[in-house]
Amino acid sequence: MLTPNPSGERVSDELYARACEHYDDKALATLIMAIGQVCFFLPLALIGKPLPGVSPAEQWRP
Repeated sequence: MLTPNPSGERVSDELYARACEHYDDKALATLIMAIGQVCFFLPLALIGKPLPGVSPAEQWRP
């Protein structure tokens, strides 16, 4: 999901239809939003390299 698809399509209509069989509209929207959050914050975490167990205020002190 995080790597661009060469054909330009990330989720096929078939895969979306299969997901709709298991989730109602509200649950599917919640799932999509959760995936979107992960896909947004994961690259930021990889770039920032936060230290486990250290508070955000102490992460990047000089």
